[in-house]
Amino acid sequence: MSERPPLPHASSILALSADTATAHAALIEPVGGSHRLIGWESASLPPGEAMAIHAALRGVSYRLGARLDRALWDESDDSPLLSSSEPALGLHLGQTVAAVDPLPPLRVWIGGLTSHESLAAAQSSLESTVCQTVAVYRFGMGGGPAQLTADLNDIRPDLAVVVGGYDRAESTAARPVLDMCAELAQALASLPSGQRPAVYFAGNRFAAGAALEMWSHLPGGVSADAVENVAPAPATHRGTSLAVTTSRLYWRRCRSTPTVQTISRWITAPSEVRSVSWSFAQAVRLWRQVHNLPSLHGLYCAGPLWTHVCAEEGKDGVRLRFARPFTRPDELTHWPPLRLVSGPWPDSLWPRPQTHWWDPTGLTPTVANVGQVDPLVAHQVLAQDLLHEG
Repeated sequence: MSERPPLPHASSILALSADTATAHAALIEPVGGSHRLIGWESASLPPGEAMAIHAALRGVSYRLGARLDRALWDESDDSPLLSSSEPALGLHLGQTVAAVDPLPPLRVWIGGLTSHESLAAAQSSLESTVCQTVAVYRFGMGGGPAQLTADLNDIRPDLAVVVGGYDRAESTAARPVLDMCAELAQALASLPSGQRPAVYFAGNRFAAGAALEMWSHLPGGVSADAVENVAPAPATHRGTSLAVTTSRLYWRRCRSTPTVQTISRWITAPSEVRSVSWSFAQAVRLWRQVHNLPSLHGLYCAGPLWTHVCAEEGKDGVRLRFARPFTRPDELTHWPPLRLVSGPWPDSLWPRPQTHWWDPTGLTPTVANVGQVDPLVAHQVLAQDLLHEG
């Protein structure tokens, strides 16, 4: 007589993840003293249907349950099956976690005075955020407010970033960037309020108050804020404030979508809905710590932007760099060698070093997000089922 498989346990975990292109569902359960990946299901989303992410996650959960002959979805509540009429059988899920990026990258317009200083600094800082620079504008080279209105109406940015001027208090240092702010204000005034991007001022800090005052008086209003100057002095770039504020804007918009509000109802405490890049960053940090590496460069090859993460010993945070798929940005030559990849390994761009870890399924961020519930569970599944050493 063959041995019966163990009954599903109430500590079973359903891990969900999705971006605008793909949805994943993975079931994790205790087996033989550790947690293992029992099965997973993935699906591609039709282009332009990002708001159907929650429907796609529901679908992959249904299909995964059907393949495993296991109910994972509560149809009456339209949510993961977290309770059962016969709880002693342990047929329900113990936890549900989710990592989602329901919106495409922010479309960013950048206006500045000089290409080699403030504009270059702004572009560099935004590369660590989920955004796409759709236009770079040098003041005085564009044709005035009417042309700028037409350009903004055409490219429809989500965010406008204004930079320029070193941090000097004299009026001559502030005047050029304030003139550009006035031109942008005229252009924004000609746009319907619903088409106006959010605006960040990241130039001469002594001009910030006047810039915000100028924009605050626009009829219909505009969301505007000031951050640290990205180029406060010659050959000095400080992009952290702009990057952090832009990342928060993206995630704030994600959290306000019906998709995230629906998924938030599905997940269980103590977890929260997280971004896919956040979850992948946790995986790279965890893997560096487990293997006691001085640094680790990881790449998640999926979504509209590929996510590079560098975790380093002695640093709580990580370095992030988002890149267009199938590209190798020049500045990454100064990063440690790429040694961890989730998704198809891009061999033509990144030859594999002698020691590396590879998850061809692309499920690393899906599973790493389980670390919100128990980091040990995330490590067990990553080590035993996903990240194969080569």
